[in-house]
Amino acid sequence: MRNNYRRFMHAFNELQKVIAEKVGRAPDTHFGELLGVARKEKDKVIETYLTQIDFYRELRNILAHHTMEGGEVAAYPSDALIREVESVTEKIKYNKKVRDLFLKRVRTFDVTDPLEKVLAIVNRVRYTQFPVFDGNELVGMLSSIGVTKFFAKAMSSESLSISAATVRDILEVESDQDFYAVIPSDKSIFDIEELFLKKMKEGHIAYTLLITETGEVDGRDDLIGIITPWDIPKVVANK
Repeated sequence: MRNNYRRFMHAFNELQKVIAEKVGRAPDTHFGELLGVARKEKDKVIETYLTQIDFYRELRNILAHHTMEGGEVAAYPSDALIREVESVTEKIKYNKKVRDLFLKRVRTFDVTDPLEKVLAIVNRVRYTQFPVFDGNELVGMLSSIGVTKFFAKAMSSESLSISAATVRDILEVESDQDFYAVIPSDKSIFDIEELFLKKMKEGHIAYTLLITETGEVDGRDDLIGIITPWDIPKVVANK
């Protein structure tokens, strides 16, 4: 157990190096300054573990102070605590990106696709939201709710024809097209959780994130993944 003093100090020093690298500072920068930079930059990974990191810092200060005075070490960190410091260090250093978890084929529609095609695909897959393109331009998202709304409106309107309907007609009855965003594949999982929580508070329950390499869309082939609210448990489990 006495050797745990050196093990803990080593683990803490590694944590400091990782945090310094993440916020773009020299490894010997004062630890409090590093945390200040992380707070200012709103680094979600470090903020997630801030309570634990503050505890590690306080313990390090106590142990270092007593050692410098030549007295007995005030406490010997447990094996479990040292493993925890090492685990937090790894999570900050190697925090998962959306590309690690959510790359998949993204089914899309064109605005000219007939309703018949939409229904056939919706009936075959379990997806509920589909990106819609007009040529190479991303113009919106088609949802199962939007399809239902279109049917409801068509049944009570003489101007809408179900048999001749296209995806463009369905998009026109979608009351809200501000429920999706495009993100780069290197986006942190921690950022994804915060974004979903923010949108839910704003009332966007069905918010969807489309993934591309750069966060830009120049055509449907740029889409390499998708994240929906159904994926939130997977997001949380991989923090």
